[in-house]
Amino acid sequence: MDKFVEDIYQYRRAVVLLTAAKTGIFDYFVKHEQTTLQEISRFFSWNSRGIEIILNALCALGYLNKKNDNYRLSDSLRTTVNQKEFPLLKEWLLHEWRLLTRWVHLPEVLESGLPFREPEKNTVHRNHRNFIYSMAHREQENTRVLLEKIDLSGYKKLLDLGGGPGLFSIAFVEKYSDLKATVFDAPETENIAQEFFKKSRVPTRLQFRGGDFRNDDLGGPFDVVLLSSILHIYSPEENIRLLHKVYDSMLPGGKIIIRDFLLNKNKTGPLMGNLFAVNMLINTENGNAYTYREMKTWLKESGFVEIKKAYLQGRMLLMEGIKLADSL
Repeated sequence: MDKFVEDIYQYRRAVVLLTAAKTGIFDYFVKHEQTTLQEISRFFSWNSRGIEIILNALCALGYLNKKNDNYRLSDSLRTTVNQKEFPLLKEWLLHEWRLLTRWVHLPEVLESGLPFREPEKNTVHRNHRNFIYSMAHREQENTRVLLEKIDLSGYKKLLDLGGGPGLFSIAFVEKYSDLKATVFDAPETENIAQEFFKKSRVPTRLQFRGGDFRNDDLGGPFDVVLLSSILHIYSPEENIRLLHKVYDSMLPGGKIIIRDFLLNKNKTGPLMGNLFAVNMLINTENGNAYTYREMKTWLKESGFVEIKKAYLQGRMLLMEGIKLADSL
């Protein structure tokens, strides 16, 4: 029963943390090393009772420290809640807030069989912008591990399918001097991707291609294609069609790389994979998390060979396959 109660109460922790991001409390602590209850209440023009309860809760969670009447960020949180790191982290937190407000509609999603959609059409552009910057935060955190696991020595042309802000592509072209990369994503993503391209040491070896990669020409031919967090958006049938399309865009001997959430063969774990599958149920028409066996089958059906796998942080799967060298 203790685990049951603890699992149910997890949402309370999340709401406190995400509220601190959404309301600007964390922004305040980025600019102020420490503060009193009176100072922060006056700054926000908030009732002191409410702000005291939230600040003390953040202390109990270990994200703030309180000494006498002064509050300050904990040492562990200060490494990310600072002027350099927090802007992208905040975008991810705001994205998680938006997802949280959708998750409460899970009963309706189960009843209707349809994903939840916000009624306000004027939020679409803002939501997309937030999603891409949130994606940049996650890519920034995972780039080092990806560079360690993937060897692109000798490859010339990378297609980063659904690559969003392009941080993985940037990292690869900076590491491999002969590599050029094309980030293929929705047209409204381009301005954000170009922001990151300009910060790269090799912007001339990066380009953006806007469109719908399920229906539009992918360009190429490419000798390496990366699909990071793409397959979980679609159904098995849609993924097979997409992988066939990717195969046709590649040079013989080319490499496909897939990075995605993982389920075990019984689809009962790991927990992060199952919770992500629920997220796909709420937010997409046909998305899901999949097993290694399922994704391997799709790759083989699409013509790829020499398929191998590696695990990332125990919850993500990294797969590679090769297009037959004698393919025409």
